[in-house]
Amino acid sequence: MGKKIKILLVEDEVLISECLNYDLREVGFETFPFIASGEEAIMAVKEEIPDIILMDIHLAGEIDGIEAAEEILNSKKIPIIFMTGYEKNELIQRTNKMKEVIFLEKPVEIYDITRMIEKVLK
Repeated sequence: MGKKIKILLVEDEVLISECLNYDLREVGFETFPFIASGEEAIMAVKEEIPDIILMDIHLAGEIDGIEAAEEILNSKKIPIIFMTGYEKNELIQRTNKMKEVIFLEKPVEIYDITRMIEKVLK
């Protein structure tokens, strides 16, 4: 049996986070405990490195998902999939220097996430 892919989900909406974590585990991924802020995400990757990060843009805490991703990517090369319901063009401008990011528009479905994870990790 191969190693399970470890996913860090950073989402401040508890219900969305719980549902996505459940769905991700059901399709065979390993997930980290609930993380709701960019600051927590930065600390989490210092302790254990996930294979991929699924991150909302607007999070609890002082920094948003883009700022957290920038800090994470300065020290670790972890692929990041942003999940957002906001205007994509503005976000692309803010993330144009980050090569390791992809966007999924909310609401996201487990099929879309799974497909994107497989694409990114190939």
